[in-house]
Amino acid sequence: MGGLVLGVRAEQRADREEQRAVEAESQLLQEKRKSFAEQVDFYRTSSAVVVMNGNPHMVDVRLSLPAKKLWWELGGLSPCSQISIPNTSLRGSMRTRMPSAHVTDADLPSLMLEFTDPQNRVWIRGSGGSLGLPRRQPVMHGPGVVDLNETWSRSRQDAPMCGAP
Repeated sequence: MGGLVLGVRAEQRADREEQRAVEAESQLLQEKRKSFAEQVDFYRTSSAVVVMNGNPHMVDVRLSLPAKKLWWELGGLSPCSQISIPNTSLRGSMRTRMPSAHVTDADLPSLMLEFTDPQNRVWIRGSGGSLGLPRRQPVMHGPGVVDLNETWSRSRQDAPMCGAP
C-alpha cells in the first residue's frame, strides 16, 4: 500500500513539474512578443509625429484616430529606422483623400499607433506610451489614406533605439 501512495505522489509531482514547464514556456513566448512590441514606438513634437522601429524585422504600421474612425496606412517600416511625419502632411493627406474628414492639431494628441508583430498579432500604442493588445482586431482594410510616395515616407532615418544618435 505504501508503494502505491508513493507512486501516486511521484506522478502528481511529475504532473506539477510538467505544468510548470508549460507555463514557463508560455511566459517566455509572451515576453518575447512583448519585447518585440516594446521596440516599436512613436512620439509627437509640436510640428511632427515620429514613428520608430527598433527591431531587426520590418513592421507594418499605421496611425489612427479611433474617435474619428480615421487612419493613415504607413506600410512597412524598415528595421532600425524611423520616419518623421509633419503634422501638415498628416492633415493634408487626409484632406486630399477624404475631403469630408476634418483633422486639426487638437485631434493629434489622441493618435494611436497600430502595428503587427511577426506572429501577426496586432498591438496598439497610445500617445502616452502605453502598450497593449486591442480589445478587438482593428479593421485593416478600406481606403488607405496615405500615399507612400510622400516625401516623409522616403526620408527614413536610423532609429535611436538601435544605437543611432
